[in-house]
Amino acid sequence: MIDNQKFTDWIDRWLRNELTETERLEFEALRRSDPVLAQRALEQQQLVKAMKNYGQRTDFRSRLNRIHANLDMDCVREEVNQLSKVRKLHRNGGTIRQLWQTYRPILAVAASVALITTFGTLMLIRQYQSSHKQQEQYSMMRRDLQAIRRSQNAILQDLNARERALQINPGQVAGSGFLLSPDGYLVTNTHIIQDADSVYIQSTRGDIYKAKVVYADNKYDLAILQIHEDSSFRVKAALPYGFEAAPSDLGERVFTLGFPREEVVYGEGYLSSQTGYRGDSTAYQVAISVNPGNSGGPLLDEKGNVIGIISGKQTSSEGATFAIKTDYLFRAISAIPTDSLKNNSIRMSRKNGLAKLARKDQIKKIQENVYMVKVFKHEK
Repeated sequence: MIDNQKFTDWIDRWLRNELTETERLEFEALRRSDPVLAQRALEQQQLVKAMKNYGQRTDFRSRLNRIHANLDMDCVREEVNQLSKVRKLHRNGGTIRQLWQTYRPILAVAASVALITTFGTLMLIRQYQSSHKQQEQYSMMRRDLQAIRRSQNAILQDLNARERALQINPGQVAGSGFLLSPDGYLVTNTHIIQDADSVYIQSTRGDIYKAKVVYADNKYDLAILQIHEDSSFRVKAALPYGFEAAPSDLGERVFTLGFPREEVVYGEGYLSSQTGYRGDSTAYQVAISVNPGNSGGPLLDEKGNVIGIISGKQTSSEGATFAIKTDYLFRAISAIPTDSLKNNSIRMSRKNGLAKLARKDQIKKIQENVYMVKVFKHEK
């Protein structure tokens, strides 16, 4: 086995073409027999090449800067103008050859300046486009709250009515969520409840409940909430919608309900791609207009089956919204430790009671199970 330092030295000498014939043959044999050593040699070769190219670019840039520093553009323009005038007056070959000999250095400099300016502009445009693309693209649809005094007072009044004294700071974030089961389990996005000191949910009727985070899955951006020990919450017999984990078809009509405002908002569109942002297989792309606050809302098909959870949108493309597929909701729920759940399970149903209803009647039944999710911080 060759010594590590010796092989490193051989790589350097190989790149400088300084190995003896015997050393070169042994070096090549080692590269063929040991993939790790071969990879080291290749990486070193690529590094040296990159450094050499960088040095050449730096030297070229310095030379251009020196040309710019010494270049009198007014003189160049004047000389070129004079050349243009003379050229119009003298069309015979001898005159043009004489002018070419006289002004060739100036024309070369002018051409260099034109090339430098053109390529410099193109490089700046490409750099701007590249940095701009990195900044835009994906936006999570949570709503950052600047002033929610009305909501804060409503929460305090509701809690005081139930004889619960609690000091609450204004909320920082709002989004949407909806019931998974009749006994008070909900789903929303992890990015909505992240770093929360306390979480509250509010129904379309204005009823407010404290919720606790049972589970957060950062991989799928899904968070499971539970209405926390609240006797005022009425357990439902069943939810009107079912959960469909099977893939939905391209072009299928879909709709959503959420809280980009202080009241529930309806949106509709169609499924435009089987994958989400940058080909994410865990999500759909849908052509629905959404706004901050829509995150965590249900995405439903025409029959009223939940096929996804709204999570974000592409800021550079109007109507390009993304929703996490219901299949990954099932996967996230299956990962929750059973001792974290009441009755050791979340009773999600695939039965759907909305299929034969008109859309307006579907909405009436669904919106009772969609909630605004608000994140608060308690007074220290």
